[in-house]
Amino acid sequence: MVRPGLARLGLTVVVVLLLVVAQVQIWSAAPAYDAGGRVLNAALAAAMTLPILLARRWPLPVALGVLAAVTLDQVLGGDGGYQWFVVVLVVYALGAHAGALAGPVGAGVVAVLLLAVDIPRLREGAPVDEVLPGWAVLVGVYGLGRWLRHRRREVARLSDRAAELERDQETAARRAVDLERARIALELHDLVAHSMSVIVLQAQAGRRVVGTDPTAADGALAAIESTGRNGMTELRRLLDVLHLDGETGDLDPRPGLASLPVLAERVGSAGMPVTVAIEGCERPLPAGVDLSAYRIVQEALTNALRHAGRATASVGVTYGADTIELRISDDGTGTTESQTGGGHGLAGMRERVRLFGGTIEAGPGPTGGFLVRAVLPTGSP
Repeated sequence: MVRPGLARLGLTVVVVLLLVVAQVQIWSAAPAYDAGGRVLNAALAAAMTLPILLARRWPLPVALGVLAAVTLDQVLGGDGGYQWFVVVLVVYALGAHAGALAGPVGAGVVAVLLLAVDIPRLREGAPVDEVLPGWAVLVGVYGLGRWLRHRRREVARLSDRAAELERDQETAARRAVDLERARIALELHDLVAHSMSVIVLQAQAGRRVVGTDPTAADGALAAIESTGRNGMTELRRLLDVLHLDGETGDLDPRPGLASLPVLAERVGSAGMPVTVAIEGCERPLPAGVDLSAYRIVQEALTNALRHAGRATASVGVTYGADTIELRISDDGTGTTESQTGGGHGLAGMRERVRLFGGTIEAGPGPTGGFLVRAVLPTGSP
């Protein structure tokens, strides 16, 4: 499609050239203009050409005014060839810019005026092949303008639809992130509540033995200190996410990386074999990290099961000094778009990783398939 600014510039150039040609013909002492007077014919030439610049905004009024000027110029004896080009431009403007009713009305007026000119010519013996080409040109120009108008409207409709879909996608992505944050908040809420329960139980045990068994009391205090630190860490994270009112967590034990074999077996029974490999020295992780690591693996395997086709998957867990690395890959045929575009699991994984200050990468694997790699800080062992 031609840009509107370029189209207006081209129309301006054509109109100016027509006006110049008309004035040259009028003022070149052509006898045909003596009857009406050169000044009047020059004014009519301007009235026929300059209004065409406004035809995009007011196609029907401009067309009627230009046709009236052409008719008057013919009555006064004008025979400049530029009049034909003016009529062609007017007919195109009616097709390209006039509405569903104004376009046919203007085209009908043009047809009536042409019939008023051509019928007497035919009666006087003018050949038909001198009349039909002009009609064919005008019909073709009007049809071209109508088609371009339809194309512009279709392009505008598709553009609006694309913008609407983009807004809907952004809204859906934000909603997915909000729901995932709410889910994380509920899970962390349970972890903090568990930590507080452990502290209370250890404090009760320490009070009972503080006078008789200092060693046991010291162990209870150490447990209180460790549990309290972990609880405060999870509480800080809890304050960083949104809590979704009205939802309650289930009563099942919260899973962690120790539950990966069960998860692999469940995914395998659904049709995609999964292997799990552990590297490094396994150690207990902070409860929030352990839970989020499991959820990341779970979501990545779920995406692979949906989009990878007939494939196998592998899960690698590497314990570092103060991090844990997760690698979930498959050898399927799913593309980047199919793995990430259909749902919002990746947005949820990113939100979990961001919460703990980690990093995540997702995309095609080095040997095909799809790979998710996430690194979560765990603190010093």
